[in-house]
Amino acid sequence: MKALLMHRDRDFDLQRGLPWNESVLTQDLELNTLLQTMAAGDKFLLDVARAAVLSGLQSDVDTVLYRQR
Repeated sequence: MKALLMHRDRDFDLQRGLPWNESVLTQDLELNTLLQTMAAGDKFLLDVARAAVLSGLQSDVDTVLYRQR
């Protein structure tokens, strides 16, 4: 069984580009501390955490509700 935690009908896309303001968001919100802690030194986990935290949903209410369940 495959757990689809981010989207109901597809895998999380790690290759999806980061937002244009990724560096500003990371610096402004001090995300490096959070991301480094989440990754615990693992480069792959760092990339996944960065992509997950910075991938916005705009106004996709259904996906937000799916993730909360």
